[in-house]
Amino acid sequence: MKLEREFSKEVAGDLRQETADKIKEVRNRTDNFSDSGELKENYEDLKKNIWGKIFKTEKYREQEATLNNLIKQKKEQDIKTVQNEYQEKFNELLSNCPLTPEERVKYLSTEAMEKMPLDDYLVLLKRLSGEAFYHVTRYGVRENTFMSTGGGHTQGEGKFVDGFSPLLKDGHINSCTATVIADKERARSLISSEYLEEAKKKGTPVAEVVEKIMSSYGNSQAFLDRESAHFSYGKQLHGMYGSEDAYKLYFYYPVEYILQNDFFHSTRESQIDIGRGYYDNDQGIKQQYNDFEIFNFGEGVSINAGILCITGDAPVDPETGSKYLVKEGKPACNEKGEFIKPEKTITSKEYWENYFKLHPELKPSKVIYGDYYSSTYKQNQDLQNWAQTKKINQQDEEKNQEFIAYRRDTNEQLRKIFTSIVQEDFEAK
Repeated sequence: MKLEREFSKEVAGDLRQETADKIKEVRNRTDNFSDSGELKENYEDLKKNIWGKIFKTEKYREQEATLNNLIKQKKEQDIKTVQNEYQEKFNELLSNCPLTPEERVKYLSTEAMEKMPLDDYLVLLKRLSGEAFYHVTRYGVRENTFMSTGGGHTQGEGKFVDGFSPLLKDGHINSCTATVIADKERARSLISSEYLEEAKKKGTPVAEVVEKIMSSYGNSQAFLDRESAHFSYGKQLHGMYGSEDAYKLYFYYPVEYILQNDFFHSTRESQIDIGRGYYDNDQGIKQQYNDFEIFNFGEGVSINAGILCITGDAPVDPETGSKYLVKEGKPACNEKGEFIKPEKTITSKEYWENYFKLHPELKPSKVIYGDYYSSTYKQNQDLQNWAQTKKINQQDEEKNQEFIAYRRDTNEQLRKIFTSIVQEDFEAK
């Protein structure tokens, strides 16, 4: 691994030399077999076979080969022990050697993180805090829903939902607004057809209808909610936002990556508290960071800058990748209304590996079949202070003006899109 070699040279020079000396000592060692059970027995048997040694009998050669093989195995075992001891000490050194500001620029840029292979990425994580953001994406029949104060996430319940493939094609976790601007049909889906029909009958002016849509889309206070990609902090929340039970698809991002790349963020009630996967709301009740807003002026968060985690052992239909039988885009149900499982299945890992072979351009640069999670549960004041500087409402005047200008421009784009949709509807027979 390239990054491990780089870091070992930088922070573990003495440890590398010490380990090299120990390995050399093992390789050059001449065993006296004084305290090695099986080795000692074989050595003693060989010593007793004097005539075999003189005449090089077949039995002697077999005994000699067995002894040499045992000596080789013992040395390999001892070398492995030395290497494991090195790795343990090296990992500890890395965990106590956070990245310098210069190294943050070098290793935590989006370009660097996108290109970094998985093995190097995992090495880099050892020098980070262990705190992370997670973004769950839906694929399959939606079973998981949850209700929250003021409403719930139940859209698509009981239907086959694929929010994953479009995400792979786009390459970014985008905000609602960025998606609406890029996809007119997505914008259309946000407008109540009943409201349009009523407004059309009343002869309401197009401009008035559009202003009503704009106000319902989100006022200035709700702007960040619509303009941000949404993540959880501290743990992945598949049970809230995923589709099929025990079949997870989510992206993992180290906190430091988000903070490094000028992603301005907030939660609805509280700022991130590094080392804790929850916050206390206004009533003092512990809440999970399940709606963390990451704002970066519409760029979106690159999926190749994180790790895609997919459950690898779920039994799925080889045709659809769902745990259930799906026909013509709809889940099949029995007379009791229960989802039917397919007779023939493959593992979810097999399905997605086959999918990525057919669509290699869609495969993210880092994929793990299983869960990846990290957290130290320790307060980190330096990281906390860094996070505090990234709140959008605490930026300098120049950045605040950039934010205001961006909000104005995106609102204008939204207004044009909604105007076009309303005009098309009003002009239709």
